[in-house]
Amino acid sequence: MAYDEAAVRAVITPHLEAAGLDLEQVKINNAGPKSSIAVVVDSDAGPTLDGLAEVARALSAAVDEADEVFGGQAFTLEVTTPGAERPLAEPRHWRRARGRQAAIELRDGTTLLARVGPLADDGTTVTVVLPGAKGAAPTTRDLDLGDVAAATVRVEFRRPNPQEMELSGITPGRVESGAEPEDLTGDDADEE
Repeated sequence: MAYDEAAVRAVITPHLEAAGLDLEQVKINNAGPKSSIAVVVDSDAGPTLDGLAEVARALSAAVDEADEVFGGQAFTLEVTTPGAERPLAEPRHWRRARGRQAAIELRDGTTLLARVGPLADDGTTVTVVLPGAKGAAPTTRDLDLGDVAAATVRVEFRRPNPQEMELSGITPGRVESGAEPEDLTGDDADEE
């Protein structure tokens, strides 16, 4: 039985929305008894391993109940994230990648290796930080997302330039994704 992507999406999307996750991609490998369905999800806070396991259980139960889509045939269901070198295809991807380095190809053939800065409120443009050449200060450039042919987050193996981070809107040394950093000095121990 060949699985229809639209039908699979219709079954799983409500469960992902309930878990606060965005469905990024469904990868279907129709290979008879070795068929597999990979569900790629993401969120602003980033899914946790426990959260992914819980969603996988919910999706498995939903799939078991949807005989009209899956026909009772055995397959492997995988729930995963886009990974470290994720594509930047939607405005939410650019927002989530703020402060990260990205390889960007523009429709005119220009390629850039830049740090992702703030996304405009209307989601149509993003500011990127271009590294300075040979000791020059980094600069910023506004990109219309319609001019981007392809973009992918890159893994960095060295510490980011603090000037680039500041221009991208990330204060060096600060945790940006939610709660304030914990006090690791132990000063709070006296208060207990």
